[in-house]
Amino acid sequence: MKRTITIISIFLLINSYASASYVANNRCSDAWGLLMDFQFNKAKELISEELIENPKNYYAYYLDQNCDAYSLLMNSNEEMYENFLDNYYERREIMDGKFEDSPYYLSCKAEMELQAGIFNIIYGDRLSGLRKAYSSYKNTYRNLENHPEFQPSLKLDGFFNVAIDNLPPFVKWAVSAFGVTGNTDYGFDLLKRNYENQKDQKGINAESALFVILAAKLNKSPEMVYNFTRNLDTEISNLFVLKYFAANIAYRSGKNEEALKKMQEIDIENHSEGEILYDYMMGKILLRKLDYNAAHFLSRYINSAKKTEYIKEITYKLAVFYLTNNDMDNFKKYKQLSLETGNDLNERDREAIYDANLDYIPSISLTRARLLLEGGYLNEYASEIESFHALKSKFLPYTLEYLFLQAKAAELKNDTKTALKNYVGLIDKGKNEDYYFASEASLRCGLIMEAEGEKESAIIYYNQCLKLYNDDFYEYIEDKAKKGLKRLEK
Repeated sequence: MKRTITIISIFLLINSYASASYVANNRCSDAWGLLMDFQFNKAKELISEELIENPKNYYAYYLDQNCDAYSLLMNSNEEMYENFLDNYYERREIMDGKFEDSPYYLSCKAEMELQAGIFNIIYGDRLSGLRKAYSSYKNTYRNLENHPEFQPSLKLDGFFNVAIDNLPPFVKWAVSAFGVTGNTDYGFDLLKRNYENQKDQKGINAESALFVILAAKLNKSPEMVYNFTRNLDTEISNLFVLKYFAANIAYRSGKNEEALKKMQEIDIENHSEGEILYDYMMGKILLRKLDYNAAHFLSRYINSAKKTEYIKEITYKLAVFYLTNNDMDNFKKYKQLSLETGNDLNERDREAIYDANLDYIPSISLTRARLLLEGGYLNEYASEIESFHALKSKFLPYTLEYLFLQAKAAELKNDTKTALKNYVGLIDKGKNEDYYFASEASLRCGLIMEAEGEKESAIIYYNQCLKLYNDDFYEYIEDKAKKGLKRLEK
């Protein structure tokens, strides 16, 4: 009798699993870990095993698309994009209408739609991309209404709040027509709660941490997650994608040596599928260090990239490398190439367009000084800026950049009095010139005034920043000024 009950129990267990809807089992968790470690082929192998053994585990189809999406984001071309879309529609045909009562149903569908929509936009089909993104948005909040206690919904809810509040200019017009809004602070809170809720789930915890970091990058506020990246459990922080973004955040926070150390910890020989990201970050880090090896990584990125995003940025970085080494022929060559290759979808690429279109050749000494300052090398900066000062140049763009760099250096030393003096002098000299310096100097004054509790002065400077801003300047200037006004006008 006991044997019969045991056999029946096993049969029922197997049968219930065979009809399971969405199961994030150990194999799926292991696949998530491999995905976050950028071992895409190994992750796909596990997912394939899961789908063979449990073809009705629809979570595995969702995970399979995530693997393809991350791989496509790294490096892709038109053919790979078309294959991704074909697979997306095939998976949705398998999944649609199956276990619609599961809280995972709309959650997975929304994320898959969003991924497909993002790639539509990247590859020029903006209308289809926006439609999919809007459908994803609606499905996310429909799922929240139906299953308010379903914790994984926090991820897309948080992401949408941050993303909508930080949309690029060409999308903002469409969003206003759809009537959707976002709140960055609320979005960050949701994403951090999602991470805490998923902290003990292998693989998924790494992706939850990644979304917190990506939100800070979208919001142009890497400093918000600097400590977050440093305090992650080693199980998570040792994965390729988290180690890369820890380096990225350190780089964006002006801590170049820390960024370099993080990148050097990556065993790239065992993470070849992430090599293009490695080249991208290592090239930029070494450029700020004025290291001659920067050209190797920048060139390798350009030569191996199938995708067109970041090509303008990295090509112009290579031009800057040659400028800092007094190779004017190659500087002019790669500056022109940065205008002719790649696309302008990404903000970093649009910044490269501004730089490449300057009506003068940047000063070698000032460029070297700027790179060192951005990397946090204050002693080396001081030596380099002194070599420029000794030239006693009266060329106005050089004077403006000199004042800006000296003000920024004083800020980094917490000498706000000297910083303000140089920023104000710069604004006076550059307010009628078609360069970004005066606009950003006004922004920096606003940030200093706000930090010191001088609300009215901060508002004046933020408004002055926007008045001096032109559409072809660096976009973060306008973005930070508007956010400053929004904070102070609450």
